[in-house]
Amino acid sequence: MAAIAGMQTNAIYQIAGTFGTATAGGAGDKLKAEITPNFNVDTLTPRQIGSGVHMIQTATRGNYKPSLSLAMDGGYRNTMDSQIAQFLGTSGTPTEQTGGQGDYKHTITFNTSINAKYGTLAYETSSTTVLEYPSCATRSLSLNVSDAPGILEFTSELIAHNAVLSTAVNTNAVVAAATATDVEVTAFAFDDTFRINTSSGGALAGGDQYNITGYNLTLTRPQDFIGEIKAAAGNGAPIPTGLFEGTLQVTVKELADHTYFTYWTNETPLKCRLDIQGTQIGTGVNKAVTIYIPKMILVQEPQYALTSDGVNALTLNFQIVAATANPTGMSSTYPYFEIINGLSTSLLA
Repeated sequence: MAAIAGMQTNAIYQIAGTFGTATAGGAGDKLKAEITPNFNVDTLTPRQIGSGVHMIQTATRGNYKPSLSLAMDGGYRNTMDSQIAQFLGTSGTPTEQTGGQGDYKHTITFNTSINAKYGTLAYETSSTTVLEYPSCATRSLSLNVSDAPGILEFTSELIAHNAVLSTAVNTNAVVAAATATDVEVTAFAFDDTFRINTSSGGALAGGDQYNITGYNLTLTRPQDFIGEIKAAAGNGAPIPTGLFEGTLQVTVKELADHTYFTYWTNETPLKCRLDIQGTQIGTGVNKAVTIYIPKMILVQEPQYALTSDGVNALTLNFQIVAATANPTGMSSTYPYFEIINGLSTSLLA
């Protein structure tokens, strides 16, 4: 059997409606990502007391809980955007921002239920076989730019209730025929803006903007599939195993005062907005991702690095927490996203 190279491998990711039931890939569902799977298998071995042998004589597979790590360039509509929507749980009907240009804004907000939607992921393991994960849940995601200007990197951790080889739903033909979105493929860190102020202050404006050279936003919803004693294949629906968590790290190379040291000393509640620009999707309109964080605390001492070459950098590490009320200029107490892309229907449809 001939080997298959990564550049020759087809993969898809599609929002799935029913837990345990795979959805076939199609238009816009092609997944362009590095995929690292792990089956997390328990091995069961019997006791050998009084058997007269010096080694176990059998072993069997116990519960297994498949998981996957994905890494891709940020911007792909049906992968990054859909995973963010599936992770937070709520994404309504989008609205076109510029008449006739096909730029639709999706508002993605936190849903207390982790079971709102799942995703089907499948990829070729050879020219004749496909490995399919019918129901995946996104356990964590990260948006990262290590040093601007650069390309936004999107990574995510998924868990799956089961894995099926040579599936009848996403066959090699179905996976190979799936298409990718064309123009809105990449988000670049050229014109990104970062605005920050106190949570109790007014709406964020131009005067609250700082020039940053890198950032990392990580959000986590701890959850796990529970292995069950039953005849059906796979695990039951996931349950939450911890609180919704988030951290934000930014690197600033332009500061005129020591405001952040005061924020750190006083543990001042802060809010921020991060605007990420992507490639063009219509005449004069671009892919865009806006992240709103209603409340966060500067939990670590601001780290001001002195270097002999280049500009001194200040690294800020924030813990994201839930606000008790919507801050001025924001519409939620939890982190939320506004994404502009070319999709006219809900990201969770």
